[in-house]
Amino acid sequence: MRWCPALLLLLACATPAVAQGKTKVPQSVQVLEVCEAFATDNVLARENAEEQGWTIYEEDGESPYVRFYSGEKDVPGIGYAEMTVLVEGYPGKIFGYCRVDVSEPTGDAVAEIEPIDALERYDGMTTKNDDGMFGSFTGADDPDTLLLAHHSETSFVIQLTVIKPQTDAVVP
Repeated sequence: MRWCPALLLLLACATPAVAQGKTKVPQSVQVLEVCEAFATDNVLARENAEEQGWTIYEEDGESPYVRFYSGEKDVPGIGYAEMTVLVEGYPGKIFGYCRVDVSEPTGDAVAEIEPIDALERYDGMTTKNDDGMFGSFTGADDPDTLLLAHHSETSFVIQLTVIKPQTDAVVP
């Protein structure tokens, strides 16, 4: 088969455009997305986290309305992360909590918190000082979604709390 020069030129020009369509999600946003899945009681949260390299443990809850998870992963550019998850079911409501802690962070605080600040699904503020970068946010469309994120010399933290109607949740 002979390739027409115009077709080859078209393919050569299209290839970079296709490659540009794939943008790399920052590590901090990937960690946040794992937390969001657990805190919103997504039934695929554990499976998706494990596919991303997290080791997840399901702990015993003290009642059928309480579930605990913990997890761990070495996150490139951030450090060794430990995750704690609590999901509680109440009449008509679910309370989801996820916290990721890195006690010996690596990388750049601004590079990890700014991408979270740029997410349209959150409203909030950030503070940058000599200690690091700190953010406090609520869900843009949901004031019952609360997020703290910071990166300093001594810690990287994502802490997410979600309160939502139980009709969207699966507890117990």
